[in-house]
Amino acid sequence: WDFPELRKIAMEEYKYWEPECVLIEAKASGMPLTHELRQMGIPIQNYSPSRGNDKFSRVNSVAPLLESGLVWSPDTRWAEEVIEECAKFPAGEHDDFVDTVTQALRRFREGGFITHPEDEIYEYDGPGRSNVYYG
Repeated sequence: WDFPELRKIAMEEYKYWEPECVLIEAKASGMPLTHELRQMGIPIQNYSPSRGNDKFSRVNSVAPLLESGLVWSPDTRWAEEVIEECAKFPAGEHDDFVDTVTQALRRFREGGFITHPEDEIYEYDGPGRSNVYYG
């Protein structure tokens, strides 16, 4: 898409889905899109796939969640299309849904909304010591 169409589609999708936040990849047309959408009051968060962390590696990082059956999908045609594209990766013709699914699952996992049985769980024991101030 050219930039004006990308901006139009982003606005339409935002209005339709009403998300709390919109993720935009911080490269190419993503930066000007971020700027324009923020000016319109849309909450944007940029992300940059880490260097050396190619798409194949990112997919592999969430594959255990999919393989273990922890991800539910509705019984709809669009969900079938998403699953089909993911199953064909990396040999498929498209990978836009793969990017979206991977990013969503990574954010859910990092936020503690979904865990795999083999994930390491870190328990917070509180502060090492409390600071007492006298006044």
